[in-house]
Amino acid sequence: MVWRETGIMDERLRFVVDCLSGEETMSELCAAYGISRKIGYKWLGRYREFGPEGLHDRPRAPLNHGRATALDLVERIVAAKETYPLWGPKKIVARLKRAAPELIWPSASTAGAILARHGLVGARKRTRLRACGNGPWPEPQGPNAVWTGDHKGWFRTRDGWRCEPLTVMDASSRYLLALEATGSTADAEAWPVFERLFEEHGLPDRFRSDNGPPFASAGVTGLTPLAVRFIKLGIALERIAPGKPQQNGRHERFHLTLLPLAEAPEADRTAQGQAFEAFRHSYNEERPHEALGMDTPAQHYRSSRRAMPTMLPEPDYPAEAAVRHVRHNGEIRWNGGFVYVSQALAGEAVAAAQTEDGQWALSFHAHQLGIIDTRRMTLVRCSAAPTNPLGAAADS
Repeated sequence: MVWRETGIMDERLRFVVDCLSGEETMSELCAAYGISRKIGYKWLGRYREFGPEGLHDRPRAPLNHGRATALDLVERIVAAKETYPLWGPKKIVARLKRAAPELIWPSASTAGAILARHGLVGARKRTRLRACGNGPWPEPQGPNAVWTGDHKGWFRTRDGWRCEPLTVMDASSRYLLALEATGSTADAEAWPVFERLFEEHGLPDRFRSDNGPPFASAGVTGLTPLAVRFIKLGIALERIAPGKPQQNGRHERFHLTLLPLAEAPEADRTAQGQAFEAFRHSYNEERPHEALGMDTPAQHYRSSRRAMPTMLPEPDYPAEAAVRHVRHNGEIRWNGGFVYVSQALAGEAVAAAQTEDGQWALSFHAHQLGIIDTRRMTLVRCSAAPTNPLGAAADS
């Protein structure tokens, strides 16, 4: 960097005035004055913060050891963490760099160390990315790779109570995890069943279901409260294509085995539940299965090593992603307007990352939600994304 010899202070002041006029870009001005863009941003930042006095050279003697982060930067990093407590150091540094690009910010690892010294960092396990969608899916390579679930068609017990059996099975071992006498397909009845299964057997890697409640709903994302819980637990969703029950063929064939119980209902809900549990024990422990070489499912099933966590993990999005919180009505704010995502995600943080072709892909944890159509301000499925989206940048 070389300033002209007409008076360094005068040159710096003229540079700042020209920069604030907005008639030329920073690159053009820096080239005209013979300085780098980094130096240009430095003096512009000092002027904005301290006025003309900021254009004087500072003492070169370090106030601390050469690798120490300046106190004002430390204070900004800590303040950002207190403002965004769910953000990690990568997100915080990226945010601060966008707000003050003229400053020399520390690396994410250094920012993490600063936050740790201030007691603002907790251990967090990164969510594993796994595939999901309408198949084809990899074959389960062992127990708990894939669980399948469905509601068997309803019937009435002899006292008139409507029974909607909920069935959950391990796809690899055919182990019948649950055969529950529920009274509806509501999330409120399904979640306690899955919560108990997760506590007893651990978590599966993937969960396959049809597109009906409580596993899926109408709309672009197809999310339900139950599906949201699964995603937050790191369980990838596999939804069969509409009208393709063969994609969950093992489970459908099991329902044929279950049919005699529905054709001979018990006296009431309690008795039906007892009959279901007796059937489940026999199916797992006694009934040979041809696909298992005439072994029983219990001989092949073992619990998952992924234990049910005591607290649901927070999402860990890339630093460059645009994070938004879903409003109570299911919308997020985007480019001065609103885009509907899903009411099942109300209060949750989602992230939009720009793809190589300029589209904004919206995700929740590791689950892809869709593509933001910036022209129509709507969320669309990936296959229905516009050919030439505007790819406008998101509001900060």
